[in-house]
Amino acid sequence: MSLPRLDFFALSHHAAKWPLPGKVLLGCALAGLVLVVGEAACLSPSRDRLKVLEVREGGLRQQLAEKVGLVAALEQQTHQFQAMQQRFAGLLQALSQEAEVPRLLEDIARLGVANGLAVEGIVLLDEQAHALYIEQPVQMAVTGGYHDLATFLSALAGLSRIVTVHDLALRSDGPLLRLDLQARTYRRTSPGVRSVELGQGVEPRPHFVYDASSLRDPFQPPALQVHHTPGRPTQAPDFARPRGALEAIAIDQFEMVGTLSRGVQRFALLRAASAVHRLAVGDYLGPDHGRVTAIHDGHVELVELFPNEQGAWLERPRTLVLNVNS
Repeated sequence: MSLPRLDFFALSHHAAKWPLPGKVLLGCALAGLVLVVGEAACLSPSRDRLKVLEVREGGLRQQLAEKVGLVAALEQQTHQFQAMQQRFAGLLQALSQEAEVPRLLEDIARLGVANGLAVEGIVLLDEQAHALYIEQPVQMAVTGGYHDLATFLSALAGLSRIVTVHDLALRSDGPLLRLDLQARTYRRTSPGVRSVELGQGVEPRPHFVYDASSLRDPFQPPALQVHHTPGRPTQAPDFARPRGALEAIAIDQFEMVGTLSRGVQRFALLRAASAVHRLAVGDYLGPDHGRVTAIHDGHVELVELFPNEQGAWLERPRTLVLNVNS
């Protein structure tokens, strides 16, 4: 038994005579076929393009958010850039246009005298050329007390020109300390650089100032500590006064070994090297015009005169404590 063949031509030819349900079913089939073909031919590529555009939109939104953040921080970055320009201008202004080695040596000698130090062995080394500046190293040796050396380094770093300190070597030199160091000053490579155009009136930055008033010398036992206090303005010393033999010896080389009384007058016994010296109130001691002001059982009070960084004279009290092991 064979099945009859389905003749689509005959069916479509007589479609007008179909009943209403058949016509509706045929219309739905044709509409579905149109939708499938339209989806495959038109809507699918458009949907793919839509996805690509949505991804691109997300990237653009992220870029927009980043740009908005940059615009919001632009003012702050502008202020930071201006501050960096002013700092750069200040550094350039601190660099000399010419070699100022003589002035630097004068400043070193002045600071050494102001702190009661002996500056020796100054040697100018070869200049070192860099991209924006020329470096002038100076090798030197400074001898004195611990606090005086620290104050000297603090004042050296506080000069108006840029001075840096390198290669420090500290060692004992009898009762004193010897500090070997290399100080480096700098000048511009091109005198034509105009730092004033970048920023005028750059305020100098505060520098560290060493204060030994509440500190002890780590290289001396407590019994031999010499107390340091800041100086106060006073009159210049009498340079016409004859200097005594004990004024050629640094204060740090003396140690108090006892006292001696004769009636109402009291004397202090101070030892330097192997010799013991007797001093009364009013006697001079040390290279800084030190004068004994009071003698007690356990210590001696004296006052020293020294110039400050501006050349004015200051008065500084010092104390020699009795060495109980003497």
